[in-house]
Amino acid sequence: MQIETYLYDANGNDKQIELNSQIWKNLNHQQLLWVNVLQRDVQTIKHVAATLELRNVAIKTILDTYERPKLNKFETFYQFFIVSVETDKDGQLKQIPIDFLVGRNFVVTIHDGRIEYFLEFLDRERGETSIGELDAESFIATLLDLHIVTYFRALEGIERTVDRLDERILRRDLKDEDFIKEMVELRRKVSKLRRWFEPHRDVFYALSRPDFLPIAQSDSSASFQMLNGHFENAVQAIESSRDTVLSLFDLYTTKSAHNMNNLMKRLTFVTLMVGGLGAIAGVWGMNFEVEYFKAAETGFWLTILGMGIFVLGTIALAKLMRWF
Repeated sequence: MQIETYLYDANGNDKQIELNSQIWKNLNHQQLLWVNVLQRDVQTIKHVAATLELRNVAIKTILDTYERPKLNKFETFYQFFIVSVETDKDGQLKQIPIDFLVGRNFVVTIHDGRIEYFLEFLDRERGETSIGELDAESFIATLLDLHIVTYFRALEGIERTVDRLDERILRRDLKDEDFIKEMVELRRKVSKLRRWFEPHRDVFYALSRPDFLPIAQSDSSASFQMLNGHFENAVQAIESSRDTVLSLFDLYTTKSAHNMNNLMKRLTFVTLMVGGLGAIAGVWGMNFEVEYFKAAETGFWLTILGMGIFVLGTIALAKLMRWF
């Protein structure tokens, strides 16, 4: 069974242990037990529940990872479900469903596989810590804050992509197909983050309500009020990232209009030049008895030379006026 159990002691004797009922029964108020279950397996969940003497655990709900984030309260513990997010090596967003079972001096987390921010937390808090002085509510407040950070990290990746796309738009022409593909991908990512994150409001608000006694009666109520502030900041950041992505379209249309303006300048210049040459050819082709028109081959080459001088003069004027 894939179970990792960590015993945090306020006296500094933190260690990883094997989960058993004797450890659970001997916990004191200066100790905290974190049971991290790495696989959504029925037998494993039942084993943990039996060891911690948890009755009526909603195992069917735990196995369903497509549910909306929610919180349920039982007689001796409460259970809630969240969805964190990670960015894989291909830059795609991935959901990380996590179930929590929280009771007196213990926290159970259930998920599939390793979770990056759990590993970071374990590495940071390795050794002698004061985590054992925390109650279970303060501990989950820490984990939920790290959960919010996963969405901020995903937003950082989107913002880096936006910055790179900004540079590509400004430095060189970007094909319409490439731009639309990038825009669709960015909009899809932001929509995913908003769709995954906003339903957590039910969990965060439920945990901070005065009628939720496990937290209202603990020392962590202020932490959950602060956590709600972090949640709202994350919601606003996701909305802002949506506006940032949309601003790319404005930048692209502005650059396209600029390119079109330059193209029109070039076309106007070419029209002016060709029209001038046509005027010269038309004058030289008039059927009047003028001695120059009788100059034969010499007159022809002088006309060509004059046209060349006209073209070069027109180009020099265009460069001077910065028409292109």
